[in-house]
Parts: sequence; C-alpha cells; structure tokens
Amino acid sequence: MKIIPYILSALLLGVHVVASAASVDRNATVAVMDFGTRPGATTAEININNAEHTSCDYIITRLVNRNCFNVMEKEFALNSAKNEGLNIVGLIDPDTAKRIGELLNAKYLIYGNVTNVSVSDTGTSILGHIGGGVNICTVKAHIMARMMDVNTGNIIMIAKGDGKSKSSFVKVVAGSSLMNVNVIKIGTVNVTQDSVHNAIQKAAYAAVDDLMLKLFNEPKIKI
Repeated sequence: MKIIPYILSALLLGVHVVASAASVDRNATVAVMDFGTRPGATTAEININNAEHTSCDYIITRLVNRNCFNVMEKEFALNSAKNEGLNIVGLIDPDTAKRIGELLNAKYLIYGNVTNVSVSDTGTSILGHIGGGVNICTVKAHIMARMMDVNTGNIIMIAKGDGKSKSSFVKVVAGSSLMNVNVIKIGTVNVTQDSVHNAIQKAAYAAVDDLMLKLFNEPKIKI
C-alpha cells in the first residue's frame, strides 16, 4: 500500500503533514476515533463485522500498554462527539477535528482507515472422517493511522501497520455439521471471524509501534 495517495488526500483537505515530531507532548490528552474502511472499497475487499470499532479498541489498547499519551475513554469520547453531530469514523477534516478537540479538551486526535483486508488461499487438507476438508488461508489486514494536532489542523504523523493471521476453515459434506464457528466471507473465501480480528489487532498494534518509532524513536516491540 503506497503512502503517497494518503498524503495527497491530506493536502486536498488543506492540511500539512508535519515531518518533525520534536514538539509532540507524549503526556498530552489524545482521543482515538473509530476507524473507517478505505473509501471506495468493495465488500469483496473488506467485509468485516465492526471493523471500525475493533480497530479503534486495539489502537487504544496498544497506546495504553506502551504508556504513551493520556488516552481518553473511548465511549465518552465517541458519544460526546456523536451527540454534537460530528463525524467520528474514518477520515476527519481539520475543522471537525478542532471542534472535537475543543469539546473533549484533547490536544491530539488519532483516526484513520482499515485500508484493506485480503486473504490468500494456501490449500485444502482432506478430512476423511467427516467427509470434508480444511481450507487453510492467511488473512492480511492493513491499517493507516493519522495523528492530528487539533489546534493547528496539521497532521503530525502518518503511520501504517500490517497484520496477518492463519485461518483454518472446515468444509463438510452434506449430513455433517460444525457448531460454534463464526465465519466471514472475504471475496469468495470463507475465513473464521477470529482470524480476521487477529489480523486487524496485529495491524493496529503495528501502526501504534510505527507511530512511536517515528515520533519518539522508540523501537517496535513484539506483538
């Protein structure tokens, strides 16, 4: 995923990507908005239950675990902004970000998109005892996160994260059944819901680690 289109989209919104992060206050209050999906993405590219909510949760968890910023409680932040009729999902323009910042008394806003979720089919193993097989896939997720100074409307940093997870989906013939398996279809391939959310979690964690590396030169840690 190239970063150039996202920088261009930021410029079209009339903001500037600030290369230097020397003035970033790591103890400042940060609000994390719900992440959206890439504009124009089809259901064949992204088909995830509650993708915007779970990616936000994972971003917050990673920030807290890395002891960075004063992270606002999610439900309070989102409900406060939503009650004012402000956009809280995906790309957020500088004027809206400033209003959210004033409303929440937050210095920075972190928001972005789940840019892609894809799956690669690596083959099928036959299970003779149930008359079917196990379809083994790799689910990949990609997240692009932006950090904005709500006072200036400047994008301080853009970070990205990639995550992948193995998925083993059991296919059975007529007359056989499996219970308690939550399935999501990506394109034409069925994968388990857990594997999709595991990939999103890893991508979200990687995005926060990328942010910490760029802002404070702190090395990435093992997910």
